[in-house]
Amino acid sequence: MSSIVSSLADLVKSVFAVIYSFFETAGHLVLRTVDFVFQFFSSIVNVFLEFAKGLVDLAGGIVQFILGNLAVLAVLALAGFGFLQYQRRQGNTVQVGNKKLN
Repeated sequence: MSSIVSSLADLVKSVFAVIYSFFETAGHLVLRTVDFVFQFFSSIVNVFLEFAKGLVDLAGGIVQFILGNLAVLAVLALAGFGFLQYQRRQGNTVQVGNKKLN
């Protein structure tokens, strides 16, 4: 008789274990789904933030490139102006084709 009682007790424990396992699995599924949704929207926000950061970096690189080229052009213009002033002070005329530059 005690074996029948212990068998029934084991059967009841198994049924409750199955029910508990079902709810535990459903809870994990809900948590994973919520985590997935959160990660999805978080990654969308990160994509836009990284895109904006890339645009700012690109604009900064373009501005740096333009300013660097302007600096080089300014140095070349000052060198040419200085050369023309030097030639004028020496009494030489600088001609390009049929035009006098000074």
